[in-house]
Amino acid sequence: MAASPAKENPTNPVTGVVRPLATAAKQFTKSLFRPSTIVYPYERLEDPTFRGKVAVAAGRPIGVGDVWDNYRGVHALNIATCISCNLCAFSCPDICIEMVTVAGGDPKHPKKCPQIDYGKCSYCGFCSDACPEGCLTMTTRYELSVTKRAEMVYPPERLHEVFQRKLPMNPIRLERPANEDNILLDAPLCIGCNACARDCPTKCITMLDVAKPTPKPGEKLPRRIWKEPVVNDSDCVRCGTCISVCPKECLFWGTHK
Repeated sequence: MAASPAKENPTNPVTGVVRPLATAAKQFTKSLFRPSTIVYPYERLEDPTFRGKVAVAAGRPIGVGDVWDNYRGVHALNIATCISCNLCAFSCPDICIEMVTVAGGDPKHPKKCPQIDYGKCSYCGFCSDACPEGCLTMTTRYELSVTKRAEMVYPPERLHEVFQRKLPMNPIRLERPANEDNILLDAPLCIGCNACARDCPTKCITMLDVAKPTPKPGEKLPRRIWKEPVVNDSDCVRCGTCISVCPKECLFWGTHK
């Protein structure tokens, strides 16, 4: 069946004037009995009482009340368990996380925790997934209305305040993937400098003595400390700090044969 001329011609008065006016009148009539607008923040969809009053369709709403477990909002940081491994900043695709110094700790080795700029954050959750200690999680708080852009930057202390309020948080990864790479050593390149063990945030690297070889006639042994690092895989959080500080690049990612 062919379409009517009124639908085919957009300049027809019925299509261009009468129909929009009829739609507006219909919505106005509905609003006399039940307003379509939610007066936020005084009325919120996650409030069960309000949902029942406005007859919102059944389902689990998004908000501070009843939420989905995997909803991603403002982060919460437990400064006490943070080991300054830098994995959150390293895994952030938006480069919105910066490691900044927090008060307390050893003056020689100041503790650094993540500072998040929510003006750049895309709430992907990569940082909380990468956190080996589960100290950086994502809550269900979604309200970030501010008057200045600088207020979108949350320092560690402010993220810790969110943690202390005990808002609902996403589940964290507790088990290490079976196919995860390990820290391996290219022994001939190692000079025993101790940089990896010194900078390891979990202190899982131990420098053990190695036998000093007997030089052949006319051969000169390389100048080095006759120690090599041994990594305790159970304590290693795969942060890669040891690899980044190694001056000889003798530590690398790989799998044990």
